[in-house]
Amino acid sequence: MSAAVLTEVPVGSSGEAQPRPRTAVRLTLLTGMLAAAAAWWASRPYPVGVFHDDGVYVILAKALATGHGYRYLHLPGAPAATHYPPMYPLLLAGLWRIAPNFPANVSLFLFANALLLGVATIGVARFAQRVAGWPSAASLGVALAATMTTPLLMLSGLVLSEPLFIAAFFPLVIAAERVVGGEEQAARVVAVGLGLGALALVRTHAVVLGGAAIMLLFFRRRWRDTLLCAGAFLVAVGPWQIWLHVHSHPLPEMLRGSYGPYVPWMIEGLRERSFGLVAATFATNWREIGALLADHFSLGDGAMARLVASGLAALAIGVGAARLWRRAPVFVLFAVLYTLVVLVVPFTPWRYVYAVWPVVMVCVAAAIDGAVAALRTPSARSRLVGAMASVTAAALVLGAAREEMRAYRARAWQQPAAAAAEDIAPLVRWVRTATRPTDIVASDGEQLVYLFTGRIALPIAPFTAAEYVYPRTTEDNARSLRQELAEFPVNYVLTISPGLRRSVDVITAEGLEARNGGPDPALVPLAPLGGGEAYRVDRP
Repeated sequence: MSAAVLTEVPVGSSGEAQPRPRTAVRLTLLTGMLAAAAAWWASRPYPVGVFHDDGVYVILAKALATGHGYRYLHLPGAPAATHYPPMYPLLLAGLWRIAPNFPANVSLFLFANALLLGVATIGVARFAQRVAGWPSAASLGVALAATMTTPLLMLSGLVLSEPLFIAAFFPLVIAAERVVGGEEQAARVVAVGLGLGALALVRTHAVVLGGAAIMLLFFRRRWRDTLLCAGAFLVAVGPWQIWLHVHSHPLPEMLRGSYGPYVPWMIEGLRERSFGLVAATFATNWREIGALLADHFSLGDGAMARLVASGLAALAIGVGAARLWRRAPVFVLFAVLYTLVVLVVPFTPWRYVYAVWPVVMVCVAAAIDGAVAALRTPSARSRLVGAMASVTAAALVLGAAREEMRAYRARAWQQPAAAAAEDIAPLVRWVRTATRPTDIVASDGEQLVYLFTGRIALPIAPFTAAEYVYPRTTEDNARSLRQELAEFPVNYVLTISPGLRRSVDVITAEGLEARNGGPDPALVPLAPLGGGEAYRVDRP
């Protein structure tokens, strides 16, 4: 390579001078290190399990690291795990082998998440440079805005799989765009298919990224590459599907929703409520996603300011995605399919939205780039449109800056975990001091109870798809608890929830018959726990 080439200064799509290649690489790595440092600074050890999934991930990691297999150690009989894809628990299991003492090893788990966030930041920057074609400085700014903000700081500060997902997402998208854009080398197509399948083993919703790449290859009539990519994708996800098929034995009602496969859970909800469940979920999640956008882009706290902010943010995301379509069709089609999935899954969407927050920010940045480009055109009409778009973009940027400044001052990403831990702490303390190691408890936060007391534990109420929009009644939960007490040798029932306490009190009121020799267990109140109570199970 000649000296002239080595000293050449690249020019970005906007015509601005770019840093030399080695300097650009160093700046990108430095940006990733900065994001990782920020994530590590923002995190602190917390009672793992307060968000349910984090506790189950750690339990599965412990099971793998200690030779018990992929099993729920905290449930009676340690059934096989058929709900959570295995990649993140495998990562945690490797870390568990290095630091096997819980909860001291939580710091190591969070450090790994911080490093993953740094990798994700580098991935966003490389996508912005290589695929979107933005200047280096703009790409690095977008990468930091996408990852050093509340959504990703919150997720990286919890033992959850989202940091691993987003760290792997952007390198795979870059590779998939290259394949869809014309790369026909068979080995590369197969490698992309395998990688996309592996990503679906981190978070199940990532299957839509594989679907987006395969669909685009199909619609472009690249038959061989479609088959190669789809085949490799199936090879990657196949072992997990075989595991699900072999171990998906019917679970008791109390365990199916939280610990069984997704598809039967959803089918059961549809059977119960038909397609009214889908329509009601769509409307609920549409509102919830709008509220999330308002949380991060609003210039004020009033209802009208929030409504305007959510509408402008949604518009910017749509415009930005349209602008990216030509350069990044896999990225855009993924965003569309993922949004549709999130809208119809009967579960609060905040984690699903936060998991792809960099995708949201890249789309917003593309809209801002379009506004700036319109201002530079000679057409008066285009400049007028650009001016209006720039005002909108300025409002979104200022709103985002306002919300992030407030979040950093209050360390807002730590507040949900702290509040949840404060609520459930009395229950965990009571279990530790008032029960024996061999006792089985039915309680709120069963995964947390196991991790911090060692007791085998069960949920006190089932988790159904329909309850997201059609709340269960007091009698529904009482019926499920009666069935649980009949199926499992539970010694104590504990709840901090006033609603669940009412359900337990229904059974308590029926307890006289059991104490007089009747066939059913009786529940005896022992101690108040916040808004709930601890009960002893007396059996005939």
